[in-house]
Amino acid sequence: MPILCADIGGTNARVAIVEDLQVKLIRVYPTADVPGLPTLLERFAKDTGIKLPKYFALAAAGVMTDGRIKGTNIPWDIDCREIQQELSPQQCIVLNDFEAAAWGLLAIGEEMLVKIGGAEPIAFGTKAILGAGTGLGEAIVVHCQQTWQVLRTEGGHTSYSPRDETGLALLAHLMKTYGHVSFERLLSGSGLVEIYRFLAQDHPERLERLASYSLRQQPAHITTLAQDGDVVACRAVDFFLETYGEEASNLALKCLPLGGVYLTGGVTLHLLDFLLKSRFRACFEDKGRMKELLMEIPVFLVKEPLLGIIGAAYRLGNMNLPLKNK
Repeated sequence: MPILCADIGGTNARVAIVEDLQVKLIRVYPTADVPGLPTLLERFAKDTGIKLPKYFALAAAGVMTDGRIKGTNIPWDIDCREIQQELSPQQCIVLNDFEAAAWGLLAIGEEMLVKIGGAEPIAFGTKAILGAGTGLGEAIVVHCQQTWQVLRTEGGHTSYSPRDETGLALLAHLMKTYGHVSFERLLSGSGLVEIYRFLAQDHPERLERLASYSLRQQPAHITTLAQDGDVVACRAVDFFLETYGEEASNLALKCLPLGGVYLTGGVTLHLLDFLLKSRFRACFEDKGRMKELLMEIPVFLVKEPLLGIIGAAYRLGNMNLPLKNK
């Protein structure tokens, strides 16, 4: 059956028609340009010239309670009841964006994974997923009573904990502006910019050049500088990926994901080449007495850019069925 799927992040809102877990049609809209979800779906229908399917699976960045998502990195909320009233789908589900991504892990093949160390994943072992994009999403997948279940979290908002002098100085610097400093404050597109600004604070010409780009363009500008060998940009990317490894292992120690830790998110994919050469894995394992345990836990980078779309479709398609083992 065709399913209308949406994956709405802080930067882009993706809307697609999915059938048999294959994306048949997709459009991408800047999230800030859309006043709300009904308008987004109506625009998609107008742009594609199709009649919307009867089944909706909608994922968005935010805190979900009772069929409603309160946006964190998006400018509006999503309420399944309002969608039912305005667009009358036969069935509508809403999911946190990383809840949808977590379901997507059960729907993709091994060809979409790049392994970053560790042992082989254990069949039916717990899986953890986290991803740096506009924000930092985290979720957990557990096998229970012959089926899979996803535990959504807001783990990206836990307090940042530095591991060296640079991190301590950066934390003190950011606390002056934000008060509470979460891991998301660093492990996101804007977080890469914060790290670069801190490292470049004695180089006003670098900050002026950065300011000439829009907020959305700045992370890409820093990545390009790093690709060209710029010393400060390379330090920023290195610090970002080391911190990423630290937070991935924090999540791993809380759920023991012997089925693997999975990295996704737009920033993650853009930094793929850096990630594979970085100290990410070393920092992931650097947890004192827990090092031997963490050495066994495999980490994978997910190459599938539409993981949330596929995961939303997978979840709705299996709502009334026993979820297959994988």
